[in-house]
Amino acid sequence: MMSQLATSNVHRDSGSMLIWVLLLILGGVLFFFSLDRQIVSILKTTLMHELSLSNTDYSILISAFMIPYTLMYFIVGGIVDRFGSRYVLSALMVVMSIATLITGMSTSLNGLIAGRVLLGLAESGIVPALTLAVFTWFKAEKRAFAFQLTNIIQSLGLILAPPFVAWVTLSTGWRWAFFIPAIAGVVVGLMWFYSSRRTPAAVEEVPHENSANVPLLQRYKMVLTSKPIWALLIARLLTDPFWFFYQYWQVGFMQEKIGMTLAQVGKMMWFPPLVAVFGVLAACWMSDRLVARGMSSTRARLTIIWSVTCLSPLVFLLPSMTNPYAAVAIMTIINFMCTAWLSMATIMMGGLAPRIAIATAIGVMSALGGVTSIIFNGFVGTIIDHFGYSLPVYIGATLHPIGAIVLAVYFLRNKQHLSLQESL
Repeated sequence: MMSQLATSNVHRDSGSMLIWVLLLILGGVLFFFSLDRQIVSILKTTLMHELSLSNTDYSILISAFMIPYTLMYFIVGGIVDRFGSRYVLSALMVVMSIATLITGMSTSLNGLIAGRVLLGLAESGIVPALTLAVFTWFKAEKRAFAFQLTNIIQSLGLILAPPFVAWVTLSTGWRWAFFIPAIAGVVVGLMWFYSSRRTPAAVEEVPHENSANVPLLQRYKMVLTSKPIWALLIARLLTDPFWFFYQYWQVGFMQEKIGMTLAQVGKMMWFPPLVAVFGVLAACWMSDRLVARGMSSTRARLTIIWSVTCLSPLVFLLPSMTNPYAAVAIMTIINFMCTAWLSMATIMMGGLAPRIAIATAIGVMSALGGVTSIIFNGFVGTIIDHFGYSLPVYIGATLHPIGAIVLAVYFLRNKQHLSLQESL
């Protein structure tokens, strides 16, 4: 009996250790998810010089990533459900690495476009597959922590990307800034495939919902006929373009407008995403505190959204900045405001969508926000070539206030929806 007990303890300990190893691997997946998409934006000025690209060409590169990334949102969930997270995540990591490798080997705009299209197709499935993996491997009481830890590791990709890309480029050339992550991504994908080959008995099966047989079109109908959901969808349609503009054009702005070198980018541009990580954690904590004190979850999320939107007037100062440190400070505010908005909007959707259509609602919200971002960024390159950065920054600075006004007008006029609670 003692021998059986000892064996049981060994299996339990090894299973527990395996789960946390898998969590770190999942965090590594998200790390490269963030890193791979940032490399081109950090090397914008370098690529324009090396491959004779214009800002209009760079806009095409952004669209080459975002169009397949957005369209795949509508079908990738079914692929993940059909084949499972083990096979899908492993395959996606390999495809992401191939896409990054193609980008690094490119000698023309067409080569870059091919790499970005493939990356967009692959990255669209990462979050759904990772979500399924967490629900498969972690008990209910540990899932929130698992999601939070993987998100923190994902943020490390944003934080470390500028110094890593700058250091590698200045040391060995810009192509190695793509080659190294490509090789490492394959390793992470293989690690996941090997480590996740069995599910430990310590983790319960994910129960099948009675709603599993609800047709997909019925779920879309539930989402698209809801007025409060449409208020949030419209707000995201308005605000997502500025967030994507910020992500893809920030380094170009700092180099071309402020005069930063690539080395300075590496030394300074890790700061905004680092502050945003802690800022959003504080915003989420404050939102949960408001709920704990009796405020409805919908009102609590809206309170945070309206509060962080008050920072948006500072964005209008950015085009007039000449000091790198002052510009980085404004960039930090933008990063925090946009990520807090996205976090609150995603959580808020849990209270607005029916339980059986939450994933569908979030997919629709992300896809529609991606569509307006594609349209906005499609014109940005030409605008910058002819008029500079000021005009798109000024336009973008108005979008979050307009989105906040849309939410205020609807929810303050329909106060019954402010009492909604999240379904999860």
